[in-house]
Amino acid sequence: MINLFETPTLLQKIMDAKWMRHEVLANNIANVDTPNFKRSDVVFEQLLQKYLDESNSRLPLKTSTEKHISNLKSTFDLKPKIVMQHDRVLRNDGNNVDVDKEMVELAKNAMSYNIIAEQVQRHFSLLRSAVTEGRR
Repeated sequence: MINLFETPTLLQKIMDAKWMRHEVLANNIANVDTPNFKRSDVVFEQLLQKYLDESNSRLPLKTSTEKHISNLKSTFDLKPKIVMQHDRVLRNDGNNVDVDKEMVELAKNAMSYNIIAEQVQRHFSLLRSAVTEGRR
């Protein structure tokens, strides 16, 4: 189960990874005619899944200082990675960017970013409601 206090941080990490993927995909599209350019992508979802699996398998622990428990993982350990793909070449000039695929990935990434942004907005709306209702 995800800790509710870590939810904003986790959503921020996801949004940061989606933003990074958007920049990488835009760079791929911009270099579609560059000879020997190799496309890149962002790896994050697999790292997030591994983090969630590990956090579900153990008790969630909190520390007041970093010296208490050295092997405690948090969402701060989640960092997206940019990987260059050398596996296939579509054209004679050595470029492996398929502009149609990149455009589809860009649209998919934009939609998922908007969904996460809506989740963040709902989270803050819920917090705002709790604060304003608590004053009454």
